[in-house]
Amino acid sequence: MKKVRIKLGVIGYLPFDFNRKLIKKWNSDIFEIVDDIDDFYFTKDADTFDWAFSDKLLSRELPIRYDGDFFMGITYVPIEDNFYCRRLTHNRVVLSYFEIYNVLKTENIPVENFLLRSLYASCLVYLRNEQTIPGSTEWFGYTHDDTRGCLFDMNGNKSDVVFSLDPPIICDDCTNRIRQEKVPDNTTNLIKKEIKRIKKGRYYKITQFIKRKPVLSIILSGIFGILLSLTASIIYGATFNRNKNSQQNNVFIPCHPDSLNLQKTNKIINSPNVDSITN
Repeated sequence: MKKVRIKLGVIGYLPFDFNRKLIKKWNSDIFEIVDDIDDFYFTKDADTFDWAFSDKLLSRELPIRYDGDFFMGITYVPIEDNFYCRRLTHNRVVLSYFEIYNVLKTENIPVENFLLRSLYASCLVYLRNEQTIPGSTEWFGYTHDDTRGCLFDMNGNKSDVVFSLDPPIICDDCTNRIRQEKVPDNTTNLIKKEIKRIKKGRYYKITQFIKRKPVLSIILSGIFGILLSLTASIIYGATFNRNKNSQQNNVFIPCHPDSLNLQKTNKIINSPNVDSITN
């Protein structure tokens, strides 16, 4: 299948860093990031009573012309209805880390996971809707209210997003609906395979295990310490014995000079050449 071409841009100030290289180099047969991740800045202040940026304002702040099948803007400001993702006109999507960042930080989830999850979800929306991104005012029922760890969890409580970030899935119900919307099964299966790579690092998994099971962690640490001590003792013993044997084989036994001359004389007398001369 032809890859979905996505143009990314950062809108406004982000109070955290994210690995742009990782996102650009992400190995996917579903989508590709077009060119560099551009930076844009707001020219207007929030226009709602709760200090959020409305869809109307965001539509004016984001570029309409871009090189790609759809545009995704990454921001930290609150957006309309306190959603974390809003679909705009002209195949544009806004993704907000407002309140989400603190959730990710608390759960030790890389900020890139949230972006990657949203990229795959947006790609499926694009493919399910005849290669267009519908506006947020158009209701298609892509999401479900109950949390399943799925790309299409509604996440009315933003903290629930963590369940679809380590790693996310596409639930059976969504799989059937995607099939009915004429997205090929091999595309869906490929996405399922790729999103398995969206997960925590090994360090954070170990940290999480220790927090959840501290007693078992202490027991395992003790066992590991004992095994490590035994292994070190065995290695030390083997090395010490080897060095000891080597030293014994190289012992120098001193001899008196007279004994050396006597040995030399006996060797000459017992030589066959000496017998032939005397005869």
